[in-house]
Amino acid sequence: LARAACLAAAVQAQRQARDPRGLRGAMSLAFVRRAAVMPMAAAHRRTAQLAATRSFVSFKSLSPPIFTRGAAAKVREESVDVPAAYPQRGPSRERTKPKELRQLKVGFIGWGAMAQAVSLGMIREDLTESSSVMATDVVPEILEAAAREGLQTTDSNKALVEWADLVVMAVKPQVVDAVIKDIAPVWKDNKVLVSICAGITIDTFQDGLGDGAKVVRVMPNTPCLVSEAATAYSASKRCADWEVDLVYDMFAAVGNATHRVPENLLNSVTGLSGSGPAYIYMFIQALSDAGVQGGLPRKVALSLATQTVIGAAKMVQETGTHPEVLKEAVTSPGGTTIAGVRALERAGFRSAVIEAVEAARLRAEGLSGK
Repeated sequence: LARAACLAAAVQAQRQARDPRGLRGAMSLAFVRRAAVMPMAAAHRRTAQLAATRSFVSFKSLSPPIFTRGAAAKVREESVDVPAAYPQRGPSRERTKPKELRQLKVGFIGWGAMAQAVSLGMIREDLTESSSVMATDVVPEILEAAAREGLQTTDSNKALVEWADLVVMAVKPQVVDAVIKDIAPVWKDNKVLVSICAGITIDTFQDGLGDGAKVVRVMPNTPCLVSEAATAYSASKRCADWEVDLVYDMFAAVGNATHRVPENLLNSVTGLSGSGPAYIYMFIQALSDAGVQGGLPRKVALSLATQTVIGAAKMVQETGTHPEVLKEAVTSPGGTTIAGVRALERAGFRSAVIEAVEAARLRAEGLSGK
């Protein structure tokens, strides 16, 4: 206890020199007085704890930081082991702020149904202005329709590429090579090319436009016409993250399922969601045919079949529950649903769907030359 008191007195002297008003010294003295009346065993335990943690020397628990007023106020560290002032950081380097879609000009080479859905979806979602979008097409009537929507139009692919910052290639896969040759002389590496041409790889565009070309390959599907697209995309290494994010924004404006995947999986996406709407239309038609077979009017049967597919899809999407679990919730033992499920299994329903997706994937690989 005597040793602790001596050490406290030494520290108090240091504090007194730094604290003329004696505030900290009084606090230290109060600590010593409290220690003097502690039982001997408790005092020894307290001294050992303080020595182990060095809290006794630094008095951090007893002396709050002092803030010196003035223009050059600094925080003074309480411990005698550390410098009195913290080192000052240099000025931080600001990152370049990524551009927004509305700051860029977007051009569509080909303004078919898919391009119309994407371009008008961006405008509808207020991602850009119609005056910042340009379209070109080989059909004059389509350009007239684009002009009525407020878009700029041209019949020259080269003029569109020179004008736009972001170019969307929305033509048939069979004419991609011809379009690349047409625009290659005016292409610049600071532009971004977005392809929605099925089966055409990133390498195909870089072979024609140069290795430095920024390319994003996208596979949307036709429900983008009603803002319900399922889309997957992949980007070349030259693309900056913010450029890829802009492409995401474009297609998220027309659908709730937009995913970035490795390019080697895009052909599988083509077979699944790209061609998938056709399989669903066939299923809806088959459901309605079965309703008509059972005596329902065609209009009623088609309405019920359509809403059944919409409702079931929303159950999967909005609840996040696995389809198998949802199926079991509808399938009562010995009931009507299990009888229907048995008939589907007997007819190879699952296998037929898997084979359809695989056939479409193989065809997409054939278009891409793999």
